[in-house]
Amino acid sequence: MKMSDIHSEIQAGILNYLSIHPGAAGSVAEISSNWLADENVAHNLEQVQTAVDRLVDHGELHKSMGTNLYTL
Repeated sequence: MKMSDIHSEIQAGILNYLSIHPGAAGSVAEISSNWLADENVAHNLEQVQTAVDRLVDHGELHKSMGTNLYTL
């Protein structure tokens, strides 16, 4: 699987989790271990960070000021 496909799958998993849990907030580590626990794509923290950064860049995810937590 190409890296861009992995990032797209991770992004989809994050958005899917947030569609079910819209009030959730988590760090990249929490997103990786909890939010993506049921996803079938293998991932590491660097890949999750890249996917999260892309979602933030597109305005689909927000980083809470002064923290490492991400929310809708």
